[in-house]
Amino acid sequence: MSSNAHDCCRCAGRMRQGRHDFMARVVDEIIVIKEVPALICDTCHEVEYTLEVSREIDVIMKDFFAGRLLAKPLAAGEIRFMPKHADSTAWGSLALTNKHASR
Repeated sequence: MSSNAHDCCRCAGRMRQGRHDFMARVVDEIIVIKEVPALICDTCHEVEYTLEVSREIDVIMKDFFAGRLLAKPLAAGEIRFMPKHADSTAWGSLALTNKHASR
């Protein structure tokens, strides 16, 4: 992985080398790949993977779904987003943000 730190694409932070757990959901299955090399923003924690690491993740995902990898069972819960307050709905706050942005 390249050691060149660069600016985050989302904020003014700096991307630094680190490790991150990659998680993906495909239909009703969840796979977590632990300790993946990544660039992580020191301010907003945005995560980026190099092209080489992304290709390795793809290989691992294909091997997992083809049954060539054994994975440790993972307990997970699924909860539907149901806001308790009328002003905390995702679409409501998005519309509010867009309304103010157009002024």
